[in-house]
Amino acid sequence: MTELPDSRIKYRHLRFLVECVRTGTLAEAAGRTGVTPSAASKTLKELEDIVGERLVERNRRGLTLTPAGEVLHRYASASLTALHHGVDLIAKARSELRASVLVGALPNVAAQVMPAAVTTFKERMPQVPVRMAAGMNRQLMTQLRNGELDFVVGRLAEPDEMMGLHFERLYFERFALVARPGHPLEGVTEFTEENLGRFTMILPSYGTVIRPEIDRFMIGLGISHFPDVMETLSPDFSKAFVRRTDALWLVPYGVVRTDLLEGRLRELDIDLSSTGGPVGISTLAEAGLSAQSRVFASCVREAAAQYASEVSQPN
Repeated sequence: MTELPDSRIKYRHLRFLVECVRTGTLAEAAGRTGVTPSAASKTLKELEDIVGERLVERNRRGLTLTPAGEVLHRYASASLTALHHGVDLIAKARSELRASVLVGALPNVAAQVMPAAVTTFKERMPQVPVRMAAGMNRQLMTQLRNGELDFVVGRLAEPDEMMGLHFERLYFERFALVARPGHPLEGVTEFTEENLGRFTMILPSYGTVIRPEIDRFMIGLGISHFPDVMETLSPDFSKAFVRRTDALWLVPYGVVRTDLLEGRLRELDIDLSSTGGPVGISTLAEAGLSAQSRVFASCVREAAAQYASEVSQPN
């Protein structure tokens, strides 16, 4: 089977052929493509050698395409037009994307702070789209470093993960130990490994920024381990599971605040005020925010300040 020559034909070959037809002379085509006349002649000869046909005839009037040249020029011109159109579409999509606000938020932030922030932002800049990614802290920080997000509203990451990033603290968020209404531990004020160990304990997975804080707190209570642990990062699953079982859930307060206020869950009377950590805005230290992202960050600050005042979070 004869090997197709397509892989040897380069963009510069096709562009030069199209410019030869457009300008009518080898010299002008060379100027339009930014090469010397000798390099232009070499490019044309390379293309003719690949195709195996003479493509251009030179005469007093300039350049004339041969029948083979006519065929190749027709498809080369269409190919370059399609290619330029594709590149333009990508550039347009990128421009439209950058005209949006690209923000990442932890689930607790997405539930408690972002609705108010987006509402305020839409009042100030109604024509600017907001694209919000909700996920875990490490995942969002990776997206931030890759330039996929303008900023992230989440917990302060470990020091080695904050290299090259700037963190602006907004508020402190504690944990809550929650259960279904009517749970056997509702009303209990003394918690031990024995009474907590009777129930399934839902905890965030190892590797999350909040898990070490939880483990340290429990060790401080003299609780070295739980016999029955369910690890998950899904708030939806955890809420549903806790409401239908006697499972306990140790979770950032913001994730369950609405459920507590509306009576779907109960917070047990265990002092978790020393747990948790700062929540704030992380940005790339070397990159400035766009005008619309700065406006949205300001809306996030206002919403976070209102949220912190409502829940009287400790400092």
